[in-house]
Amino acid sequence: MTGRLHKGDEDRRRWKIIDASRSADAGMLPQLLARFDLESYENKRHIVRALGRIGGPKAEEKLVDILGSEKGPILGEVAQALGRLGTRRAAPALKTLMNHESEWVRQNARFALSRLGGDH
Repeated sequence: MTGRLHKGDEDRRRWKIIDASRSADAGMLPQLLARFDLESYENKRHIVRALGRIGGPKAEEKLVDILGSEKGPILGEVAQALGRLGTRRAAPALKTLMNHESEWVRQNARFALSRLGGDH
């Protein structure tokens, strides 16, 4: 078990998040979802990666919500995660990322859409 995400400093929490991601520990999903809005931007990016590895309806729902609420490079991780999970309902939002200012985000949107069978 990775441990409780609310304990420790930011670096310690980051390593717990990374461990949950590497192991795709579905038991950590409730904590990852609860911690997202409380974490630093860097830790949020790691949580997105973990959600993309763990998957499931709650993870997918959170990732789709993040598409509409966050800005910047994290959108690249969200696009990548949604593509890997095959979240077809995210296709319209992913298409809007094709015009994002960041090449990183655009590349990941293309990746996601190609995984979803979408045209780009």
